[in-house]
Amino acid sequence: PWPEPLKQLTGSELAQPVLPLATTTDSTATLNKLALATGGTEKSWYRCIFPFGIVSLVIGVAATCITFIINGPQMDIAKAVSVATLMFGVGLLVAAYICWRAKRERQRQREEPLSLEQGAL
Repeated sequence: PWPEPLKQLTGSELAQPVLPLATTTDSTATLNKLALATGGTEKSWYRCIFPFGIVSLVIGVAATCITFIINGPQMDIAKAVSVATLMFGVGLLVAAYICWRAKRERQRQREEPLSLEQGAL
């Protein structure tokens, strides 16, 4: 049960650096594992931020309405937070829309060469 004594290294063994073995990862296999783990949302994250944008927008509208109806000297911070939440929701919705448009344009560009080849036949 006693551990083995450490081996004393000679000069030639000290001069040779021990390099770790390089492992290569297949990027396709890694992406497939990521898609499996996330449900495929890494390629369409606009679908993920759209619901958060809707929720933030609704909360921002409700909070902004409530804080601007109630007038009080201590409500200035609440007003700023409610307007920030409202703008955050709008920002998420705009980002989701821009990403959706970009994805749609990329899909059209991929389909365009196929339709030209089919017309030439």
